[in-house]
Amino acid sequence: MSEQKFFKREELIGKIVVNTNAVKLGAVKDVAYDTSGRIALIISSPQGVEKIYPMDEAVAIKDVVLLDENKTGPRVLRTSVSETQGVSPGPAPKLVDSPRAWSPPPPGPGLTMTMKTCQWCKRENRVQSKFCVHCGKPL
Repeated sequence: MSEQKFFKREELIGKIVVNTNAVKLGAVKDVAYDTSGRIALIISSPQGVEKIYPMDEAVAIKDVVLLDENKTGPRVLRTSVSETQGVSPGPAPKLVDSPRAWSPPPPGPGLTMTMKTCQWCKRENRVQSKFCVHCGKPL
């Protein structure tokens, strides 16, 4: 019987994500889940596009996260490049649909997540965190 490895959210955030062709997709920004309990990774690309990849696409998680994009394909969340460069945002990005693509539930009233920024490394952390998930220093 093989041993199942569990990962904490803090262990995944910041890991580089590559596909089976060794192409860098970006870095894990956060972990998402839906009301049925399915888990997914939110990946932020160097171009500023955030995509959700269902966790069942993860082939291996070691120093990097290896994803098999052929299983289901990503779902685009939002593009933040134009916002950071001061360019007026264009039309909303289209969602990439595939038969088994996963999407998070729509936010309801009072479900906004407040984040706090680490004063040393400027990384975002959950409000409840006492230590930074990136550098480990007290918040």
